Amino acid sequence: MSLFETIIGLLLAAALLSTLAGRLAVPAPAILALGGLAAAFIPGVPQVSIDPELALALFVAPVLLDAAFDASPRDLRENLVPVVTLAVVAVGITVAAVAVVARWCLPEMPLAVAVA
Repeated sequence: MSLFETIIGLLLAAALLSTLAGRLAVPAPAILALGGLAAAFIPGVPQVSIDPELALALFVAPVLLDAAFDASPRDLRENLVPVVTLAVVAVGITVAAVAVVARWCLPEMPLAVAVA
């Protein structure tokens, strides 16, 4: 099967899973992640590797845009301090954890590179 046919099949599966998520009233990204996990364990499913920039444009940006449309401005305004605090703290902890693990795996790596 060609790469084009594989990607079309994956997009069809994603559309079906998104429809299923709407009927079950669960977040679509959760169902899509479970579908991807299930596909990883099905024998014979071809491996697809795409450029990371293409993955960012095709998958991450639309999911973030969809989440932004689903967010309630009133609820966001009411919870602005906890949301901003959690976002900043989560990013800080993630950056620190990745930098520590990177330095642990490669001790010769400069700290600035590990943080980046």
